[in-house]
Amino acid sequence: MGINIGIDIGAISLKLAALGTPDDAPILAQLTQRNPAFRLLSSPLPQGPQPLVISEYRRLVGSPIQACYDLLQEFYEHVPETRIEGIRVTGSGSRTIAKILGIYFENEFKAIARAMAVLAPEVRTVFEIGGESAKYIRLEPDPTTGELSIVDYDRSGECAAGTGSFLDQQAHRMGYSVEEIGEVVATAKIAARIAGRCSVFAKSDMIHAQQKGYSPPEILRGLCDAVARNFKASVVKGKPVVPPVALIGGVALNSGVARALREVFELADGQLFVPELYAWFGAVGAAMLEAAETRKRVPRYP
Repeated sequence: MGINIGIDIGAISLKLAALGTPDDAPILAQLTQRNPAFRLLSSPLPQGPQPLVISEYRRLVGSPIQACYDLLQEFYEHVPETRIEGIRVTGSGSRTIAKILGIYFENEFKAIARAMAVLAPEVRTVFEIGGESAKYIRLEPDPTTGELSIVDYDRSGECAAGTGSFLDQQAHRMGYSVEEIGEVVATAKIAARIAGRCSVFAKSDMIHAQQKGYSPPEILRGLCDAVARNFKASVVKGKPVVPPVALIGGVALNSGVARALREVFELADGQLFVPELYAWFGAVGAAMLEAAETRKRVPRYP
């Protein structure tokens, strides 16, 4: 076996994960030393310690195919293509790229569940909020194999309200970057009431809140609360939320949204957490699933 690559291509960002064998550790370490866009981790896989590399969180800037090509080219600059066993893509923007490159496409839910089963097997519920979509996944150990498996799931509709792009757009209106929201809302004692199901209504509510004298932190806190309410109503839809809950996706680092989700679902601080690889579960899971499949295939290089 060699290196297996998983790529998660979302609506606004791209993430890569490369899973190797112990023999691949030196060349993957060399990659991370020569290109800071890649970071070497240690993945606790059932087969034993295997080198795991993740890429930086890279925005697509309107060109997913070019962004994917560029990231792979950077990887291949330091890792010979002959060391690659397979590539598998996942994510909302990956189907077209899978066809163009002639590689395997993986369902997002399956990829996330696979990575969660290995990296955080204690998790029973997953909240994923990305750039333009959101997901709910319920996990339980399979009674036969004991491996974490999906028992229920759902996702947001076509509207991007309540997702990362929604937050980005509304925060930008007030002169803040989306990365600043969590720190800003921490100073707010109260929250303005903001609609979360429609960006048009949200914009109107934010203007009215400003006219009523609410401060920017109070309005942004209301925006985070709106995202949480929308997630509960439009994605979870009354389904059971069993802790521990893992919050993943690009929005996971927004502490304002994490706080709002804890409040809306009445979870204690320790019951909802943000994993270290919050943005890379899809990519890591795709790499793991590709590695499992390559073990069943005839070797590409005798």
